[in-house]
Amino acid sequence: MEYKLSDAELSVMQILWNHGEQRATHIADIAKTQSGWEKNTTYTFLHRLIKKGAVKRHDPGFYCEAFCKQDELLSQEAQGMVAKLYNGSLEMFVNAFLDGKAISQKELDSLQQLIDAHK
Repeated sequence: MEYKLSDAELSVMQILWNHGEQRATHIADIAKTQSGWEKNTTYTFLHRLIKKGAVKRHDPGFYCEAFCKQDELLSQEAQGMVAKLYNGSLEMFVNAFLDGKAISQKELDSLQQLIDAHK
């Protein structure tokens, strides 16, 4: 399933991925500490995430759990960014990302293994 999430919604997802299933009140407490959000702001994002299918709500007690996996969502976001900003060109993205930066032999070897695995 494809999720279109805002940066704020991603912040709430990070809380769920890092802390597991939590009561909405506890998620709001964490968000207040991390972002300064009031409880109603966090609840608004939770309701949006539930509506989008990214979060599952359990009652009683308004418990929330991440319904989408972190690696799947991050992959989807990365692919969307490459498509949007680099016209789908992985080569253009890598070139822009590396722009003048040195890369270690270890990183080169790791990248080569990734490339070989996706041929």
